[in-house]
Amino acid sequence: MYDLIVIGGGPAGITAAAMGINQRLETLIIAACWGGQTTYAMQLEDVEGREILTGETMLDAFRRQLDYLDFARRFDRVSKVMPEEGCFVVSTETGDRFESQALILATGAKPQRLDAPGEVRLAGRGLSYSATAHAGLFLGKDVAVVGSQRRAQLATADLARKAHRVHLLAPEPLSNTPLAQKLRQMEQVEIVENVHIEEVTGDQFVEGIVYHTVDGETRELPVAGVFVKLPRTPNSALVQDWVDCDRNGRIIVDVNCATNWPGAFAAGDVTYVSEQALIHIGEGAKAAISAYRYLLIS
Repeated sequence: MYDLIVIGGGPAGITAAAMGINQRLETLIIAACWGGQTTYAMQLEDVEGREILTGETMLDAFRRQLDYLDFARRFDRVSKVMPEEGCFVVSTETGDRFESQALILATGAKPQRLDAPGEVRLAGRGLSYSATAHAGLFLGKDVAVVGSQRRAQLATADLARKAHRVHLLAPEPLSNTPLAQKLRQMEQVEIVENVHIEEVTGDQFVEGIVYHTVDGETRELPVAGVFVKLPRTPNSALVQDWVDCDRNGRIIVDVNCATNWPGAFAAGDVTYVSEQALIHIGEGAKAAISAYRYLLIS
């Protein structure tokens, strides 16, 4: 039986597993692959060098440690996880079964993509999924934000302080919230609702975005950046039968990353935290320390 099993190979999971090992816990991390919301470089045509999210060096060090300790990792998909008497039982799609005294859920969230031509090709070349990380690269430029919900509105407000003009392209009408009202009052913000994105254009870098309106009109908008801020679905289905989640499916945790079930902790996008990878690293470390302290007294 393991002391700790970590499910998920993103920044929170990798950090939690590395911290568990550093605390001399017998640790196993199970993930389909290393990934999650990993940090990546943003390249722009008129910006020298590459912008890399803070924390990548630290995350690489943790990942290399896990690559070296091959007995502590298993590349597989978890099919079931349940608490049993005195332990947690984790089953995988390949038929393996593991037991642990403590569990960290770092399964992340599934983002909704544009599924439009140009999105994959131009990701990191003007197309971003994180305004927090990359908004500062678009000072004085025209950009577009795609999304309707609060995270898209917050990204728009952030970019409005840095970019020349921000076009919020909302697939659905915005709710009449104080944040939406404030955005409507900003001169540098244009809001277009009920749109469908057709294409992100550009040869080597983002040059524009094509969308059509509810009345069938097709428009091409020249922009230097596109920020995709569509809804995300937390990957919490494995534990929703016995771990408390909010109405959006996010695992509810306290300040120590503990769930309602003793010995079960959660970190990263599967909970309600910032999308910043550096914060996920911190939450993964916190969850591992909390699991360690739980094991000390249990």
